[in-house]
Amino acid sequence: MLKKIISGGQTGADRAGLEAALILNIPTGGFCPRGFMTELGRDLSLKKFRLKETDTFKYDERTVKNVLSADGTVIFCRLDSKKRIVGDGTQLTYAIAVNNLKPVIVNPSRKKFLSWLEKNKIEILNVAGNRESQNPGIFEKTKKFLVKALFEDE
Repeated sequence: MLKKIISGGQTGADRAGLEAALILNIPTGGFCPRGFMTELGRDLSLKKFRLKETDTFKYDERTVKNVLSADGTVIFCRLDSKKRIVGDGTQLTYAIAVNNLKPVIVNPSRKKFLSWLEKNKIEILNVAGNRESQNPGIFEKTKKFLVKALFEDE
């Protein structure tokens, strides 16, 4: 059973995971770069999601911490014509999960997502993916998916 949703707080998919959790009354957390930095600059509103700052301004540090502290990671992103993940940070998230034998799923259907959560006994879910500037509309799409999938599952 899902007990917490975490992310790095970046615009787009990360933020959508936190906002969906708020709507669903699921506790939130995770790690973000020092100064609560996003692509838009400092975002102190991330404090309400109980994100912890890492020691540096580097996005990679928070990515590693979030993947390793979660039971699994769901990624929402654009894929190129060869079905490869678009976005360096999103590619890194996927690689860290795979290299550390952490469950990871990319752009799942509702049915596959719920089955994956159950099969892998996910209690702490890391939500990751493209930032809004890389994939306009990813925030709304991800938030809508998570709210619908998790609300209707209860």
